Amino acid sequence: MSLWEADETAVLCPYCGEPGEVELDVDAAEPGDHVFVQDCAVCCHPWTVRVHVGRRGAVSVQVEREGA
Repeated sequence: MSLWEADETAVLCPYCGEPGEVELDVDAAEPGDHVFVQDCAVCCHPWTVRVHVGRRGAVSVQVEREGA
């Protein structure tokens, strides 16, 4: 049985620079990479969100322009 964590993390939009939130729904017990697209709540441009879960459960988030 795995424990799922749902957290939000603050990021800056790579288009307009405004702060935004990314909801993370990742299993910290399963290392790996997750990639999805989310639109900015301010300027509506799409972001590519890359979430990396390390072997010890550390989570990192990177947001970049869609298609970059």
